[in-house]
Amino acid sequence: MRTDAQRIAKFNARMLSSLLDPTLAAVNAKAAENYSAYIIDFYPNQVAVRALCSAAGILPVKYGAYEAYHGELYHLSKVCTGDAFVAAVAILVAKWADTQHLGPAAATLLNQIAEDVYHVSGLSTP
Repeated sequence: MRTDAQRIAKFNARMLSSLLDPTLAAVNAKAAENYSAYIIDFYPNQVAVRALCSAAGILPVKYGAYEAYHGELYHLSKVCTGDAFVAAVAILVAKWADTQHLGPAAATLLNQIAEDVYHVSGLSTP
């Protein structure tokens, strides 16, 4: 997994091109700034999610599903607050703990990720 600095550098390198016109260059500068802010915010949480998965004995091949859950959880943290956030997280946990996704046994870890990484309290334990 690339570090946050490596991700930002790769994105910035992709944005440099002699084919970009000045208007696109100005827009791309803002995009690079936004991406940097996003990675600085998201990366520590991603590392924490992987650490929790590792501690729970989840095989690395299954990290993708937990990271997809984390991505949705991150989005909710940006658009919801308070009781609405807790309610939305409960719905998200129920979604990912159904049999079509990770299964009911994953609910405990999903709740732990929400509590430890995003400091959500008040979730019911399965």
